[in-house]
Amino acid sequence: MSDWRAISNASDRLKWYQNKGQIKLNFFLSIIFVGMVLNGYDGSLVSGLQASDAWQADLGYPDGVRLGLLNAIGSISGLFVGPIITYIDENFGRRWGIRFYGYTMLIGSVIGCIAGVSGANGYGLFVAGRAIIGLGLASFLMTSLIVVQEITHPRSREAIAASWDSYWILGSVIAAWVNFGCVGFITSSWSWRIPYIIQVPFALYILIAVQFVPETPRFLLAKGCDAEAYAFLVEYHGNGDVDDPLVRFEFKEMKEAIRTEQAAKAEKWSTILKKRSNLHRLGLAALMVFLTNVTSIIYFYYTTVFDLVGITDATTQTGIQAGLSMFTWLCQIAAVYVGKYVGRRKILLYIWPTLLLSLVGLCVSSGVFANASENNNRAGVATPCSVFLCVFILLCVVLPSTTTFLDPAEVQTFSMRSKGLLVWNTVSQLMSAYVTWVDAIALDAIGYKYYIVYMPLVVIQWVLVYFCKSSLPTKGYTLEEIATVFDGKNPSLTSVDILPPGEQQGGEADDSKSREDGVE
Repeated sequence: MSDWRAISNASDRLKWYQNKGQIKLNFFLSIIFVGMVLNGYDGSLVSGLQASDAWQADLGYPDGVRLGLLNAIGSISGLFVGPIITYIDENFGRRWGIRFYGYTMLIGSVIGCIAGVSGANGYGLFVAGRAIIGLGLASFLMTSLIVVQEITHPRSREAIAASWDSYWILGSVIAAWVNFGCVGFITSSWSWRIPYIIQVPFALYILIAVQFVPETPRFLLAKGCDAEAYAFLVEYHGNGDVDDPLVRFEFKEMKEAIRTEQAAKAEKWSTILKKRSNLHRLGLAALMVFLTNVTSIIYFYYTTVFDLVGITDATTQTGIQAGLSMFTWLCQIAAVYVGKYVGRRKILLYIWPTLLLSLVGLCVSSGVFANASENNNRAGVATPCSVFLCVFILLCVVLPSTTTFLDPAEVQTFSMRSKGLLVWNTVSQLMSAYVTWVDAIALDAIGYKYYIVYMPLVVIQWVLVYFCKSSLPTKGYTLEEIATVFDGKNPSLTSVDILPPGEQQGGEADDSKSREDGVE
């Protein structure tokens, strides 16, 4: 297989502001990333609202099982919507999951804001709103991961996909500062209603803007819309040049791969489960979910974690979280660039032992604090507790995210990409529902000692990464080439030859070649 990166393209000879097609494409991607910002905002919001006395009063002071259910209900509802979204993505297009997300965020946010109104069941309404939002979050995550991989220009696909989670963290930064300003300084119910209702304009923007996002070229090819698929590639990857060599290569590669997969009925579960390489792909999607479960304590219960080390003031808690979120976002952006030079597997293998040490330090220092006497010594112990907590958050949120959210969609073939994300979503929602529910109960019952439970899990995760995380080279490959890497030297689903040598050098294809590829 020749190197497609040697094929000339409009992006190679134009300044970024001259490449109108790329600018349009980036706008479409920005719509998806706004959705990811909203996802991060919502995902971090409730943990901050727990510091609000008004929110606690309006919802009847939920703790233990009730608090766990409040945080887990979104994952429970997201579990059931997964198969439906997979069917829609495969048959009606990739955009419907994003539309559904906008509707659920809008409806769920409004219902949640009604909680605490006189005569209403505040807890019940808020949980119902979270359940509706959970339906949309799952549909958005499954769909957006696919769309980002399938419409992005191949020159920038890997970097853009790796930055996907940075927008979640950006959303958490916004949520943290909004919580700091509202929860920290407002005492009425508006201290939590204002942060919650801010989600409404985000949702409205997504509902309107998603109408402009084009369908992915791979989906169009799978449905026999060859001319529309080629027109997409010409406009957004070739800046309008119908004879752009890279566009022609992309079209041929996608078309041949999808044609071969359809002939093999590669979209059927019976076919998928027969191949060892497909099981490897599905296993990696599940493994990436398992690697992220350590972060649930911080995402959902940071106020409880702060309480365990004596930081109980709402303004202080939300202020620390705001500053830490900002720092985490900057570090995540830096991690995207580090990922260009350091392999994803290597990042995970080096980070996890350090993550274990920080978790041990957090547990030990929290234990010393809990057993210290009420004097200055106890206050001094809070400092190393906070340091270990910050290191823990940085390690488990920032560096692995460039890998854990890139692999699940990237390693799948086109025909099984939606189903691979279904496996990813199913495992994710099951683990999230269980962990967030159990975390609340365990932290309430045994406090800092619960950190010990996560220590062997970190060790198990490292072992699984070492033996199961693929060391196969995927850097700089197209999605179709990644399929051949997993299928070995004689892939049965994807086998695409590169363009002739003349076209690799930037030569123009003639009209007969266009007709041969099915494009008029």
